[in-house]
Amino acid sequence: MKNYGFLQRLSESFPYERKTTASWLVPASIGVGLGVALGMGIGLLYAPRTGEETRERLRQGADRVKDRARFAAGRVRGELESAANQIRDRSFATSNEVGQSR
Repeated sequence: MKNYGFLQRLSESFPYERKTTASWLVPASIGVGLGVALGMGIGLLYAPRTGEETRERLRQGADRVKDRARFAAGRVRGELESAANQIRDRSFATSNEVGQSR
């Protein structure tokens, strides 16, 4: 029994060979488009909230993410300022030591 690769088995399972890129790209695009449209339709039918409630929840979530990002940025900024001050103090101390040793 021959050991076929996945792509070879997949290509052998279809009864036709592609002749051009459009011969597989157009049907694939149509299939993806129909799948997206169908998924959106089902999602709208089974949505637990109205559009206004959903938009409000999304807005609140975005605000929370923004607040967390600002907090994290502030914390990083504080750490960077602290590190910069330490480096500045060390460089002044080193330059003073070099100046005194001359």
